[in-house]
Amino acid sequence: FFGTPLSAGYMPTPASASPLVTTPSGSTPAAEESLRVAVIGSGPHALSLLCRVVDDDADLLDEAERTRVAAKAGSRARPHAEVRKALQRRFVDAAAHLAGVAVFDSGGEWMGQWRRDFSALEIEHCRSHSDLHPCPHDFQSLRVWAEKHKRELEMWHMAYLDRGAARAAGFSGPYALPGTRLFLDFCASLVARYKLAPLVRKATVAAVEVIPPPPDACAGAACSFRLRLPAGPSGGA
Repeated sequence: FFGTPLSAGYMPTPASASPLVTTPSGSTPAAEESLRVAVIGSGPHALSLLCRVVDDDADLLDEAERTRVAAKAGSRARPHAEVRKALQRRFVDAAAHLAGVAVFDSGGEWMGQWRRDFSALEIEHCRSHSDLHPCPHDFQSLRVWAEKHKRELEMWHMAYLDRGAARAAGFSGPYALPGTRLFLDFCASLVARYKLAPLVRKATVAAVEVIPPPPDACAGAACSFRLRLPAGPSGGA
């Protein structure tokens, strides 16, 4: 849910947008806190979003372009050495792009529910291939990170897949699925590099309310939102 824009060139939101507010259930209006962006849940999609907000050198290819590049990775993709160097970068200025941003999650940590589900269901590898991950810099990032940390053996190869039929259908790889421990550790490295850990608040969003603009607002004025949180320390506001 977006309020005012995050930063020019990063998040295309209306300049007239009103702030979000979070309200612990049963509290007075004075207890409300205004936010620019509220993210509900701290899984890989939320991680991908906020990494992209911070990163000024992201991979902006669409899916069709990325597929063409992946098919000719030797000549068109970024060299692994360049990606490896980028994966060492730490975004010390992340706070400047993330002011007024909060992530609300019942577990209070990045990827916590995914970690618990992987363990409870004894899932050994991800369903999606190795180029589908939250890092915005390059589609090869997870593979390069695994190579850098000598964890290539944690990639599960799709031995059962008919590669000829896959190519005929337009899929040229990669034909590897990251192990769940590898995937979680890679995501943890992103949280550390992009300085995202402080954004997560342990809270369950009970409801999202739309607040229309006031009657005297100018034409086209944006609405805002109110997030209802449980009362008490876990409410996060």
